[in-house]
Amino acid sequence: MDETGQIRLRPSLWHCLWAVPFFVIGIGFFGYILFHGITHATDSLTQIVVPGRTELNLQRGQYSVFLEEQSMVNGKIYSTTESIAGLECRVTSVQSGSAVPIEKASMNTTYSVNGRSGHSVLEFPIQQDGRYAFGCDYGENSKGPEVVVAVGSGVGEAITSTVLGGLAAFFGGNGAGVAVVLIVVIRRMRNKKQLGQSGRAHI
Repeated sequence: MDETGQIRLRPSLWHCLWAVPFFVIGIGFFGYILFHGITHATDSLTQIVVPGRTELNLQRGQYSVFLEEQSMVNGKIYSTTESIAGLECRVTSVQSGSAVPIEKASMNTTYSVNGRSGHSVLEFPIQQDGRYAFGCDYGENSKGPEVVVAVGSGVGEAITSTVLGGLAAFFGGNGAGVAVVLIVVIRRMRNKKQLGQSGRAHI
């Protein structure tokens, strides 16, 4: 009851402000998870300037080869604008010398972060942990521009988990905020009904 003798509904609408921290936390974590996850999604990739060859220490699993349209390696900027028709890549076991089957990527995964942008072009399986030679060239009788390819695994999964984690934080925080508002509104409606049944004045 206030100073005029009228009975006010409880709880006060001011209690809805308790929802604000949940909204802020949800949006904040959403932004942080997306920023952190996406900026580190390419950490597992090894950049290779081709035509060229290098040895990689690979573990058992599925690997993807990305063609980077924009990239930087050892302070040099690479921009893929020319045709790379005829560029072929190979993977070979250093221990046994056997070739690893490599084929066109079954899924289109792209990224653009930290000045790097690329998309998946090839993929290959590694059946046994060890060192593998990876190289790409245009063949003996053809030439082409230097480009950057990146080899690694788990990029698509990292991007997907980042997006799902961000959405979970967003909807979790905002859902909690909405729940607080609904609780306040529902309790006020119940209080109003009770006051109406008792015949007491209220505003």
